[in-house]
Amino acid sequence: MVDETVFQGGVNTVRRRGDRVHRPVTAAAPAIHRLLRHLRAAGFDAAPEPLGYDDEGNEVLSYLDGDVHNALPAELRTPELLASAATLLRRCHDASATFVPEPDDRWQLPPRSPVEVVCHGDLAPYNCVVRAGRVVGFIDFDNAHPAPRVWDLAYAVYRFAPLHAPTNPDSAGTPEEQAQRAAAFCRAYGIAPRAELLDTVVDRLTALLATLRGRAEAGDAASQAHIAAGHPALYEEDIRYVRAQRDRLLHVFAAAPDHPW
Repeated sequence: MVDETVFQGGVNTVRRRGDRVHRPVTAAAPAIHRLLRHLRAAGFDAAPEPLGYDDEGNEVLSYLDGDVHNALPAELRTPELLASAATLLRRCHDASATFVPEPDDRWQLPPRSPVEVVCHGDLAPYNCVVRAGRVVGFIDFDNAHPAPRVWDLAYAVYRFAPLHAPTNPDSAGTPEEQAQRAAAFCRAYGIAPRAELLDTVVDRLTALLATLRGRAEAGDAASQAHIAAGHPALYEEDIRYVRAQRDRLLHVFAAAPDHPW
């Protein structure tokens, strides 16, 4: 009998059985499985491989070995980990750029224009697999959707810098230190940090709040639990923080060297 390990995430209960992961299926699963197969065919092997469905209707995916952190502990807030996450995101985006959506694809988040890539949709430490101090894989593509690169990049920077207000329990560092990490992430991805990134962080969090509240009103239990736990207040405070610190962050963007630490 194969041993089973149960992981209780913020949204899903996930079961690992040997080298396979069994997850609750969503309406987006067919499109996401096509995407994951496309990524692997394009040379990106740092995402789970779709292996069909089990007898209970769960999707089955290959298991990526490593550690996953809800938020980065201090010892992992390193230039090496930051660069590994950014370069892996660039590889993922580049591989997805040739993916051709089908008319009946059902994404959990609406596509956004201009469509440049298929975004992961929730790129954060809690969806990154870490080994030896580096991000080596991405998991949980449930929120993948076609969109511009900066839409994904902004949320990743928000989580990894992190661009959080001091009142957020996952916050770390001064605004200057956060801006340096954000700039380093962008440069490792291959773009210069600009005002558009910060403005997109605000837009991305605003959209996240609307999605969270819409799902809760539609009866989604996980979204209702997030709201009950006070998550909207954290996002709203982070939006105010990024807006208030915008000029300060941009000043550091302009002055930050390629390797600020």
